[in-house]
Amino acid sequence: MSRRRPPQNSAASPGRRSTGNRVLKGVLIGGALMLVVLFVAVFGLTQWLENYRNSEKFRAWLAGRVAEKLKAEVELPSFKWEGSSVFADGFRSRGYEDAAQARLDLDGLRASFGGIADQAWQIPEITVNRLSLEFSRDRLAGAWDDRPTAASGPAPAPEGPAWLRRFVPEKISLGEIRVDAANVAVLNERKDAVFALDGVRGRLAEAAGSGWDIDATGGRMRVVSQPEMKIERFSLRWQPAGLFIHNATLEAWDGARLDGDGVVKTGKDGVSLELQIDLDNLDVKKIAGPDWSDKLSGIVFGNVRLAGKPGALVQSGTLNLKDGELTGLPVLEKVSQYTKNPRFKRLPLNETRADFERTGDRVVLTNIVIQSNGLSRLEGSLVIDGRAIEGDLHLGVTPGTLQWIPGAEQKVFVRSDRGFLWTPVKVAGTLDQPREDLSARLVSAAAETIVEEIPGKAIDTAKEALKNPTQAPATVIEEGKKLIDTFVPLFK
Repeated sequence: MSRRRPPQNSAASPGRRSTGNRVLKGVLIGGALMLVVLFVAVFGLTQWLENYRNSEKFRAWLAGRVAEKLKAEVELPSFKWEGSSVFADGFRSRGYEDAAQARLDLDGLRASFGGIADQAWQIPEITVNRLSLEFSRDRLAGAWDDRPTAASGPAPAPEGPAWLRRFVPEKISLGEIRVDAANVAVLNERKDAVFALDGVRGRLAEAAGSGWDIDATGGRMRVVSQPEMKIERFSLRWQPAGLFIHNATLEAWDGARLDGDGVVKTGKDGVSLELQIDLDNLDVKKIAGPDWSDKLSGIVFGNVRLAGKPGALVQSGTLNLKDGELTGLPVLEKVSQYTKNPRFKRLPLNETRADFERTGDRVVLTNIVIQSNGLSRLEGSLVIDGRAIEGDLHLGVTPGTLQWIPGAEQKVFVRSDRGFLWTPVKVAGTLDQPREDLSARLVSAAAETIVEEIPGKAIDTAKEALKNPTQAPATVIEEGKKLIDTFVPLFK
């Protein structure tokens, strides 16, 4: 027979279930209460932080942090809050002697706060209507750490218990700063702008290490003793040592393109420049001046370096002229007439270049090359000091070019090299009254050649003299004189 299982105690089972339900209910209620308390705590902390963020104490703390960063006295007006966005009418700062800048002013600020992360106030974006930045020696006396208010300590801490104040960040994390119109000026001791940016749109971000990285478009750039330039774009790093310019693309002289890099130093030794510029598509008429603009044509390109302090700026580089042409010059008309070569009337300049260095009114031209294919080539150096000029040149002409000038190829252009006949040329005098020694040598060579050829002409003249002896001596002399006088106007 099978055993029957004893009956269970049905009265104990409901009791155990009731106890389990009470424990579960207690856990749920306790958990809910903890969540409510935690939510209230978080909400309270958030509200407390927001109240502090919107307070004058936070504004004073923020002004102190900005002042410390800029090493400057700062004026930061009251804030106007709309949710997580804040507005301020303006910002003014004036730097101490160890600051990177003399002044930094901002107008029309708007900032978006993104809460707290990584123990820092997050400000992902700031927009500025207008920025004015000045580098000069007009600064507050002394260093930042030696300022009269340095002993006053940091801005007041927010009110609340110490454990609560631990949640208040002591740092600011900035994202991007967008500027609608920026004006930057580097002034010398006389407060003249030696470098300036006007009306530039830009984006700023903190650089790794120190300083700010700036990408900008539009506006204008001015450099001392240079024409005003329109800005297409450029990148710039602003550091205590100065402004470091990268990948600048500019336009000047109504169409010329300039690409450059460089640095504008603003250290204790004063302002100095070091800029490297590649130049292209410059119409030579834009810089030729009124006396030459209708006679010289072509496109200038090359590279230019500017270095030194304002007032003693050195400009150097290499310039070239492509598609060049000289026309309408009286001397070319004479050359065309006496060489019987009409190509001189419109002289093509197939190769034109020179290295240059300019300091003040002194310009030194070296490695000069001016060539008109099939006609002539000029090489050498020239110094222009104010209005005075002095040069050592070598002029080459193709064989046969001067065949109509007696003695030119036999007595003056005597060295043959690279398909040209060469002669040295000394240049002196002034820009208004230049002097050269070639004309005199050509006249002398022509006279010598004519004298050497006169005996042959004299035989013919003697035959005529037999017919008319009273005119013979004068005729021989006049024959030589007329031949010399024929070529003299060419060299005047």
